[in-house]
Amino acid sequence: MSEIDTRVQQVLQQAAELAVRNDYRSAMDYLAEANRAGGEAELERQLLNYAIDGFAMADHGQVAWNTQHDDRFAGGQGLPVIEAADLDADMLRAGILGRGGLIVRGLMDEAQITATRACIDQAFEARKAIAEGEGTAEHQRSFARPESVSGGPVQFGSLGNNQYTNSGSVWAVDSPQAAFSMLEFYRRIGLPEILQAYFGEPASLSVRKWVLRCVPPNNGAESGWHQDGQFMGEGIRTVNLWVALTDCGEGAEAPGIDIVADNNREIYPTGTHGAPFDWTVGQGFVDELGQRCPVQRPHFKPGDAVFFDHYNLHRTGFGTADKNHRYAVESWFFANSVAPAKQQPLLF
Repeated sequence: MSEIDTRVQQVLQQAAELAVRNDYRSAMDYLAEANRAGGEAELERQLLNYAIDGFAMADHGQVAWNTQHDDRFAGGQGLPVIEAADLDADMLRAGILGRGGLIVRGLMDEAQITATRACIDQAFEARKAIAEGEGTAEHQRSFARPESVSGGPVQFGSLGNNQYTNSGSVWAVDSPQAAFSMLEFYRRIGLPEILQAYFGEPASLSVRKWVLRCVPPNNGAESGWHQDGQFMGEGIRTVNLWVALTDCGEGAEAPGIDIVADNNREIYPTGTHGAPFDWTVGQGFVDELGQRCPVQRPHFKPGDAVFFDHYNLHRTGFGTADKNHRYAVESWFFANSVAPAKQQPLLF
């Protein structure tokens, strides 16, 4: 056994001793600190296992939510826009609850953008190699499912019969390297503290709605308008963070996101007004909403982000002259006390 292998096994043993005492948070912190020294697939994968198991074992209680906000963005048009340095829970509350969402410029720095795009490329490459029987030990950091994850993986990008392209979507937890990098990013920007102040309680992250994306150009295509609350269930409290890693949207050459600046707290009917599928909101209904709520295709630079919740109506925004793939990471967070079990929440 090499010196590195010995170190990894020692770290895993120490973390296991913490986890067996139900101190999953300390076990995660211990693994994270050790992993910053080099990056090891086994440490990253086990951290994700403890994050999932730790949430499942904890008592999250019942917490009332204060939805009051100062309406600081009243009178504007479309989603409000702020700089990353100004992001806090009050901004988030006024943006999401007051206007339906909040655009944050420059949330991710250049180094993190480059690293995250590389992680996404490596995840797709590893998935393809493993499916074709050419996977190696080196692929395990980029694509390897933690044992505590249940259910099937996101398969967008599959051609069927275990044939995969280098675009589409994968769950972040299926790429331990990418997941660890994003967890470190959330920590650096203070997101756990911001979300705790927003919800009035700690937040968790969804296994099934934490997704790495590489969307190819598909000029003139129509994608489905939807609200994620249609699939997640009732009585939940959420925040979604969508971070662009590519110049995209209006005026760019990569698909963006179309979004309705609507602060209504309701789930709209699906399968009507010319909707192509029974799970989508019809364009005719969106046109009616557009008479009172701006329908936008914002321009995002790499590192720009948008926050919204499960009531927001949105879709992938394909242009007519796109040439580039759009890279992005989508992360759904829940207030712990009402996190839906079917989304398999994890500590972060």
